[in-house]
Formats: sequence, C-alpha cells, structure tokens
Amino acid sequence: MMDVGQQGDVQRCLQLCREGFLLRRVKNARIGPPHKVFIQDDKYFCYHSGGLWKILPVKLKSVEISDLFEVRTGFSTDNLHNAAKKFSFREVASAEICFSVIFQRTQFVHKSVDFVADSVGTRNTFFNALQYLINAKKKERLFFDEKQWIAENFRQADTNKNGLLAGSMQSRNSNRSIASKNDVDRKKTATGTGDHLLDEDEFVNFFARLTERRDLEHILRMFSSSHEETFTANDLRRFLSTEQQFPNIDDKKAHEILEEFETGKQAGQHNKLMGPLGFRQLLQSQWGNIIKPGHETVFQDMDHPLTHYFINSSHNTYLTGLQLKGDATVEGYIGALNKGARLLELDIFDGDHGLPCITHKHTLIGSITLRDALIAIDQNAFKTSPYPVILTIENHVGLPQQKVMARIFNEVFGDKLYIRPNDGATTPLPSPNALKNKYLLRGKKLPTESARDRHFDKENDEEEENGSKKEIKLDPEYSRLISLPSVKLSSNIYEDIQKHPMDGSPSLSESKVQSILESSSTLPAYTATRLVKSYPSGLRQDSSNMDPMRSWLCGIQSVAMNMQKSGEYLDINTALFRINGNCGYVLKPDVLLRGLGTPNDQLFDLDSVIDFNMKRMFLLLKKAYIL
Repeated sequence: MMDVGQQGDVQRCLQLCREGFLLRRVKNARIGPPHKVFIQDDKYFCYHSGGLWKILPVKLKSVEISDLFEVRTGFSTDNLHNAAKKFSFREVASAEICFSVIFQRTQFVHKSVDFVADSVGTRNTFFNALQYLINAKKKERLFFDEKQWIAENFRQADTNKNGLLAGSMQSRNSNRSIASKNDVDRKKTATGTGDHLLDEDEFVNFFARLTERRDLEHILRMFSSSHEETFTANDLRRFLSTEQQFPNIDDKKAHEILEEFETGKQAGQHNKLMGPLGFRQLLQSQWGNIIKPGHETVFQDMDHPLTHYFINSSHNTYLTGLQLKGDATVEGYIGALNKGARLLELDIFDGDHGLPCITHKHTLIGSITLRDALIAIDQNAFKTSPYPVILTIENHVGLPQQKVMARIFNEVFGDKLYIRPNDGATTPLPSPNALKNKYLLRGKKLPTESARDRHFDKENDEEEENGSKKEIKLDPEYSRLISLPSVKLSSNIYEDIQKHPMDGSPSLSESKVQSILESSSTLPAYTATRLVKSYPSGLRQDSSNMDPMRSWLCGIQSVAMNMQKSGEYLDINTALFRINGNCGYVLKPDVLLRGLGTPNDQLFDLDSVIDFNMKRMFLLLKKAYIL
C-alpha cells in the first residue's frame, strides 16, 4: 500500500474512489454479487445492501466519514474470520484482496462492512483513500468550530432554501424534541418571538440556550474580578496561570486567547469580555485541558516494577454489549487495545472440534475461537503502546484442550510470551520498559518447589461472588506459560505479604473493595509489592461500571472496566490514563508505592493520585463533553 501522506497518490486514490469500484460484500460468511462502492463528496462512504440476500431489493446506504472508526485489511473481523475457515471462500477471496470498514451502529456495537476487491490494487486504493479521509476528520476535531458546525447543520436542514427552519425540522436536525412547553419557552426567550420559525442567527442562539452550562457559569463567577459571568483579559490570564497551570501567560497572550474564543464585543463595553459560550469553547480547546502541560506524552519513569503502576484494564473484553446476550467478538479486544487497555480478559471453554473458544459462562453469548481472538490481539496489541499486555485467563477448559490452548498461545505469540523465571516467587516483577512488546498470562498455575508457591489459588476467584467454587486441573505445559499466578488474600494482609509469591496476583470483587474501604484495611501495604485486580459486581448485567477511585485509593493496580459502556466512571478511568502518553501505565503516588496509604489516611492527597487536580476532573468529566 502506498504512503497515504503522499498527496499526489492520495488524490489519485480519492478520484478513483469518487468514481467507484464494483466490490463484492461479505455477509454471514458468504460473498454477495458485485455492486458499486464509492466515496461521495469526500463526506460519505456509500455501499449497497440487500438486507436478506436475493429477497429484498438492494438499497444504497451511506455513512458519514466522520462516523468511521477505521479501515482494516485482510481477514480482520469476526465475519471474515468465519468466512475464511471455508476453503471455498479462500479460493476466491484471499486476505490480500479483502478489507473492512468499521463504524458505530448502536450504543455498544461497532459494525463492520466487509468487502472483496477484484485485485490488490483496488483494495489498496480504497484503503488509502478512506484512511486519508479518516485521519483528516480526526485532525478537524482538534480545531472544531462549533458555531460553523451549527450553521452548516442549519443549511443542510433548510431544504427549501428560504433561510428558515420550522419546529419539526429543528427537531430532526438537532436529534432532540423541542415540542415541549419548556423548549418553546426557551425559544421565546432566545428569539423574542413565539412562532415556530427560526432563521440561522436565531437557530445558533437557540442552540446556545439549550446547551447552557450552569457549572461553567459558576467557574466564571469564581475567577471574575467583578464576580459576574464574564472574564476580562486579566481574569483569563489569572485563570490560565493559576488554575490551569500554563506557564508564560502574560497580558498580551491572554488578550490573544480571548480574541480567539469570544467573537463579539458586548454592548457598552470598551474592552471585550469572555462570556459562558466563549468560556465553554475555551475549555474544549488545549487551554481547557485537565492534564498538566507535557504530561500528554510518556514522562514518567518506566523502570519501576510492574506493581508500581496503575494499569488500564478491561472487563470481559470479548463483549461489545450487554453481559447476558450478544456475541463474543474480536472487536471487543481490538476496541479495548485501541483505547489504551493493557489488561484484557479471556474466558476460555472447551470448544467444538477440539478447539478452545471464548464465551461468557451461563449466558446466551455466542463464542469465538481462542486462535481468532489471539490473532486479533497480536495484530493490535502494540499499535498504541509498546508496554506489556496482560491477559487474565479464566480457565474452564478440560485437560485435553488445555494442551491445545498451550500450543495456540505459543504459535500465535511465540517469543513475545514472558515466561516466569525460576526466582519469580522471590523477586519483584520486571518493569514496563523491560517487558516491552511482551505478553504476560495471568491465571491459575501449578505450584513449584518454592515455599511461596504453595499459596497458589486453585479456585476461580471471580466465581466466588455467585457462590460457585471449582478447583481447576491444570496441564503442565499450559501452566508453564502463566507468569502471574493467582493467589487468594486471607484476613491477615501482613501474613500474606510474607507468604505470597512476589508475582502472585489476587482478584477482588467490587463488594470486597467496598468492605476494605469501610474497614481501614492495610491493603496498600500489600499492593505496594503485589499486582491486584478488582472486577465489577456480577449484578451489573447492563455492563455498567464500578467507581475506579475506590480501588485506586487502595493501591489496586488493575480496575477492570466495561469499556463498551460510556458513563462517568469510564470517563474517570479514561482521564487517568490520558496522562503519560495514554500508554496504559501510570505511576502510583509515592504514598502508595511505600504502602503507607490507607483509605482514612489524613495525609492522603488525591491530587497526587492522578497527577492533576481532582476537583477539576470531577467538575469537567461529570458532565458530557458534547451536550
């Protein structure tokens, strides 16, 4: 494939894709007839879909380029993985001529549309064109002009081109109903009229009123010298210097920033002031970044033992929706890795034809093969970060397929698997730097002759909450691959510190973490030297998340999050791992490294936990980014 950064080649690809190609779509592991696929106005990806093949008429579908997540080549989706298992498919559709376009379909699910091209050249042309447009859209978001975006949406909805929108058209365009009395009252306030027609300026004003932020108005009053909902240039300089901690903000720079984000001068004012709308736009820019300058890249010492870091972790990674129904899918692993996760979960069971599979126990969740999941992981594991990936394995596999499981891990990962050294029980874990591009398997392990290894856990920790305990029989070759053996915490933490292997790793339920917080436990003394994972309650069938702060305050490194479910707690997790280059590892504060912190420690400074002001994080992340 050509370098998408070469303008001449890219423009040639775009022109060819605007004209379109005849491509065959792969659906339900079958290849459909050829239909024209093209890019329209560099804004829409257009393809044909027949719904039920050969029954319903073919329909043209279009997806906005801004809604595309990525484009992949080869057999890189569940659909193509399944199709490629058939020799008849591979005879006519090699990996070299297949590609997939990924976009969001519902709250949870990423949809893939898979195609077979007539040649490698055609496949590469589409890949390069779409990749270029996707990258361009990502750059546009960095310089988002909200007012221009609103005006463009107004003009698109103004189909009769009379410069006015009726109420019903406004509703469709803004994706929210404005028919309620409250919204009509707002419209009267925003426009000064009671009719249901808005011109462009009134529509922009109406949108501004609908998206008012009372919390931001409060901040304006806090930092305003006049205690009103406006900033002078001097107020803005003080806010950026003291609260946002930007260096070298003088009066001239403050004036320039105010001019950039506040477009109009208030009536009767000699000097321009920044109001709520300009302030909201400021906070959506680099000046509103809650992360300290310079901390967007890897800036921390990455040579500490692995236990010294918080680790971005995913719960039931194979799911892209609810906990009880749907399908296990490689998209869950790909999505989590792209978001920066460094710990993934694999629930492995005996599968058909002697091949281990991944699914969710006692549910209606479909399965994927272990090999397909590992291939997807290996293709994406180190794209966003070079630091190690931990795979937590819930092993429900019988001895015969455990041998197969060990062979698959070795075949897919090879020498990237970190094998536990002979002195692993008595020495600290290696550092993220020492483990670059490595996989660590975490799970049940057969004990060795080491005295500390006698404390390995033989039962499935995460089944305890449901009252189910089952001892797992282990194949020696599979057990050899486990580098983070499971252990169980007792009621005596200090005794566990003395007896547990240094690389031992227990799991704690959400309810257990809560009880630890309430009991002033000495768990931070344990997490200072051992890697601990917490996981959400089994009652969270809607894939909601627990509060990660409760675990972090105990020094727990790995807080497993349902990354497919947006919400406040996932926002907090995302915020923490945005620092240090989104590499998936954030150094714990010194008080936790020394094992001195307890949930009720009066000296425990929340600011030191997450490296930026906690009050600001809760204020800005508790609200939606886009209203």
